[in-house]
Amino acid sequence: MAWEKGQSEVWEGLEKNLRFNQKPVAWFHTASMGEFEQGRPIIDAFKKAHPNYFILVTFFSPSGYEVRKNAPGVDFVSYLPSDGAQTSARFLDLVKPKLAIFVKYEFWYFYLTGLQKREIPSLLVSAIFRPDQIFFAWYGQFFRKIVASFTHIFVQDVDSQTLLERIDILNVIVGGDTRFDRVLSNARQGQSWDLLTDFLQETAFIVVGSAWQADMECLLPLINSKKIPVKWVIVPHEIHDSELRAWEASIRLAVMYSKGEKVNDAEVLIVNEVGRLSSLYRGATFAYIGGAFGAGLHNTLEAAVFGPTVFFGNKNYIKFKEAVDLVDCGLAFPVGSSRELEEKMIEIWEDEQLLVNKQVQSRHFVALHAGATQRIMEYINQNLNLHGNQ
Repeated sequence: MAWEKGQSEVWEGLEKNLRFNQKPVAWFHTASMGEFEQGRPIIDAFKKAHPNYFILVTFFSPSGYEVRKNAPGVDFVSYLPSDGAQTSARFLDLVKPKLAIFVKYEFWYFYLTGLQKREIPSLLVSAIFRPDQIFFAWYGQFFRKIVASFTHIFVQDVDSQTLLERIDILNVIVGGDTRFDRVLSNARQGQSWDLLTDFLQETAFIVVGSAWQADMECLLPLINSKKIPVKWVIVPHEIHDSELRAWEASIRLAVMYSKGEKVNDAEVLIVNEVGRLSSLYRGATFAYIGGAFGAGLHNTLEAAVFGPTVFFGNKNYIKFKEAVDLVDCGLAFPVGSSRELEEKMIEIWEDEQLLVNKQVQSRHFVALHAGATQRIMEYINQNLNLHGNQ
């Protein structure tokens, strides 16, 4: 198991890279890939403002670590040793961070209380809180203590700030969501992919991002019906050859794989490699984002920044504020069935003016919500006296 292997090797890597380090350390902890992308704008901005710092990034999840273990602009990427009194003390004594930044949903008791005892500033950024979380339950005193350990908390919205104020946590700023900054940065980079260009041949297309089996069951009738004259780009959440072959067998159109032989006149491209998704939405007419029929919706902003109207399952998306906001603005549509998906897509497809308007509004929505990174960096630079540690 990748996580167990990573934990068994974690101290060797940390000792090798940090035992003799003479630079001040800024430690960023992100649970997985999504949180890393959320934290990336702050990492980049911090590195630019404080170039003499050693940037350490830790992950809990193998899916994040394996993809980003060689991330540019980061001095070292590691798993986070399991939370415990001895392991956290060993980690903090070795790393000696001058600043610790946790992204979104990271609450580690021993690490946070250890930082607090050592008087090391700790920030929680792009956090979002909901009334049903354990912190706000009558029995949540221990967990409230963990949240209160942060030096400062940057939340995404006023509702989160209000919830924290009700439990007497007042060191809170409404900073917004750094993912808006991240997707805008990605969009400006303008990456192209020759294989995609050759596949599309200037045809309109729909991107299915982070697809699971339940999503494909919703999509397959529309794909096979050809009622919308487009090509399809399908990116699975996880690459399992047997599952992809089963999808291929269920699709009546010609299918090709990104890592495979070219298929002339293919109408469906299955991307069986990682790291491509965020740039694929550029130019797409529609985007279907997977995950909402299961554990939870994946990143809608990666698509919205490029303008396609967004669709996703109607089950588990409510806890994702940006998805709810997109729905409220008429820029995203939760669907519960193949028929519902088909009817809504065709309605928008057949109204060219409506289609264009939604593209413009979607891009504007993302741009309007940018700026969280700047607000967080202003606090760091004005309040933490980091230059004195260089």
